[in-house]
Formats: sequence, structure tokens, C-alpha cells
Amino acid sequence: MAKGARTGVSAMSHYITVPINENGIIFDTDMVAVVQEAIAVTPFGFDDVYMYSHGWSTDAYRALDLYNRFSVDLAKLLLLTGGTGVYAAPPRDALGVGIHWPSEITEDPGSDLNALQLFTFYTMEHRADAVGKNAVYSMLRLMLAARAGTGRPLRFFLLGHSFGCKVICSALQDLYVDITNGTIPLDPATTFHAALIEPATDNDNLEPGDIYGGVSKLPLRMLVTKSSLDRALGTWYPLAGKLANLFGTPRAALGASGPTTATITAFGGADAVSVAHGFTATGLAGAAHRLVVADLSPVHQYRVTNGIYTTGGFSGSHSDFLFAEVYQLISGFLFGLA
Repeated sequence: MAKGARTGVSAMSHYITVPINENGIIFDTDMVAVVQEAIAVTPFGFDDVYMYSHGWSTDAYRALDLYNRFSVDLAKLLLLTGGTGVYAAPPRDALGVGIHWPSEITEDPGSDLNALQLFTFYTMEHRADAVGKNAVYSMLRLMLAARAGTGRPLRFFLLGHSFGCKVICSALQDLYVDITNGTIPLDPATTFHAALIEPATDNDNLEPGDIYGGVSKLPLRMLVTKSSLDRALGTWYPLAGKLANLFGTPRAALGASGPTTATITAFGGADAVSVAHGFTATGLAGAAHRLVVADLSPVHQYRVTNGIYTTGGFSGSHSDFLFAEVYQLISGFLFGLA
């Protein structure tokens, strides 16, 4: 552990939301100074950074609700379980950053224009990459530079859902390029953890040579969830790909089929985890690889069968992740088991 780092378990210490436009530009020009001040060793001394990105068709109201609920529920779990010696590398004082990017036609939830949202799939798919390459990458770079030479390296916990996973992966890919060419300082003790929840990106995008091919070369652990009940990714995602390329092979989504063999090889192997009703973090015992692939199908089926989750509609269980078993999965992945 770095000199001066805090020990023990704490709740997320501070939280900010960063509004971003369609080109990945941060609206508030003062936000750079805010982030620099927040990440400085003095006075805050945060050692962990959580960064969240929502997916497609999420307005500002829903984004705030999502981030508030997710961060509070996860912090509650960590506080309730962290004092019992569960985690190998328990949470420390942290800065939480919620990214809100325009993933809808309009931010007005009552607008009639929202009926056209389905036609924005490709626009939002490319916009997610732009947000990652510009805004999120810039914030990560800013934080790394602020901690360079301080002896207090950061742990980054990046969590994305659906197209939000593209935001995370795009930022990490550009970070890898600039770390490799020496333009970004990286303390050897800096670590990255990425949780991709039902990722809406092609299942081969993390392969060497593909658009996120450098991500596996970072000091990174990655969690990928998939589900056979995710109709948005299992049914509609490949159909959308077929409509865009009538003569090409339909695309398979990472959150439907999981990563390819080439991706698993690039990470040095993977651990497969099945998440059923009642799953706890101990279900990750023995998971030693940098890549963990978690199948949410069993717990999704349980929740549908028992009438717990009934609001998925045509997208199935794509957005069903705000529940105990997923929090347990993420906590065990992020902090390991003692």
C-alpha cells in the first residue's frame, strides 16, 4: 500500500456529476479545476476513484437517479461487509464521478421526439466512443498527472452499462496509447478495474488489433457480464448490425455472448462465474485471472419467473442490474477476497 494511504473501509467520500455534450466536451470549464483540487493529495487525499457511465436512452434525471441509487447501495454493502475481513484490498476514501452524456434526442422526458429514440442507435453508439475518447480520457489523464511523483497512486474503478461500456473502453484505449508513447505519467502502483455491465459493443472489440485492443495491456482487471435474457443485446443488437450491413456477418454483442477466445487469450485467460439467486462475493473465490466473465442468466431468470423484474419490455433484462447479487459480484471483483 502506498505511503500515507488510509486503511479500513469507508463509504464513498465525495461525489460529483460531470455534464458532457455530444462531442465529449465538458460543459463547465471550471470542472477541470474542480477535479484537480479534488484529486490533490491535500486536503482530500482520495486514494480510490469511481467513475460511472450510463448507456443509451438515459436522460439527466434518470442518470442522477441511477448513479445515486447504485453508489449508495454499493457503499451500503461495503460498509456492512467490509469490517468482517471479507476483502483483500478494501475500499479507501474515494472520489466518485458520474458522467452524464446526451444519449437521447432530447433531455425532456415528456417530449414527443422521444418516440424516435430507436432511430438514434448508431448515432449514440459513435457518440459513446467520442465521450470516452475526449471527456473521460481527459479526466483520467488529469488525475494521473496530478498524482505523478506524489507517492500516492490511485486505484481507478470504472463502471459502465450498455453503451456506457464503450465510453469506458474508449477512454482506456486512448490512455493505453499515450501511456505507451510516454506522454502520460503512470505510477507503477496505479491500477485499473473496469466493470462492464451488459456491454453493448461487439464481442471482438477487445481483441488485439481491434478498436479497444490495447486495453488488455494496461494494469487492468476487467469484469464482463452477459445474459441470455438480455434481448436488447441478444436479439436487437445483431439485427441492428444486419440492417447497417446487409451483406456482412451480424455482430454479436459482448454482453450477450461474452468475449471471444482471442480476447480471453489477450488477458491471459478468464474465470467464468455463474450468478444465481443468493449469490455472494464468495462466489468469486479462486478467480485468479484478470478477466472475469459473469453469467447473469440464472439470477435474471429467477427474477423474471418470480415477478421481481417485469419492466424490461422489448429489451428483456438488459437494464436489470440494481440488485443485491450484482452488488455482491462487483464488490468481490473490485476488492478481492481476503
